[in-house]
Amino acid sequence: MTITDVALSSIAREASRSIDGFETGGILLGYDATDGIGIRHAGGPGPNATRGERTFMRDLDHARHLADSAWLEDRSQWIGEWHTHPTGTLSPSEVDLQSYMRHLRDPDLGFDRFVAIIAGFDSSARVLAATWLIQRDRIWAVVPERLPPAPARDSPYASDAAKRAASIPDEHKETP
Repeated sequence: MTITDVALSSIAREASRSIDGFETGGILLGYDATDGIGIRHAGGPGPNATRGERTFMRDLDHARHLADSAWLEDRSQWIGEWHTHPTGTLSPSEVDLQSYMRHLRDPDLGFDRFVAIIAGFDSSARVLAATWLIQRDRIWAVVPERLPPAPARDSPYASDAAKRAASIPDEHKETP
């Protein structure tokens, strides 16, 4: 499993808002293939999310918009969710597990496995996170490899060299 620095930064930035004692979270977008799982993007809660001390409900319209944008950008799909536990452990609660199992059992969603990241704080209020892979009959902690994203040529964050390289027609590129 891999995760981009962009996704990690998004989670850390939004998770730090949970210092107020209320949960927050969002969706995870990327790919789930036979050779591995890649988390490319992590969305925030959205303007109409509901945050509580032990509950979080994302803004579904916001999540759909993020998923549509990620699909257009790099074909990323919804592969999981992240949320905070402002107090307590970074393990899924019983409510969390029931939610993940509902996703896995929903034939319209088509999940074989589901990625969950739970973020919290250490004693110095630094954000910590644990990643979980959930299947119908198994759940286990995983440590994703950090993977910096390749900048898109039309992204405002792409370097000039990346933009130029992306604009070269394939027939003029060297192949290994």
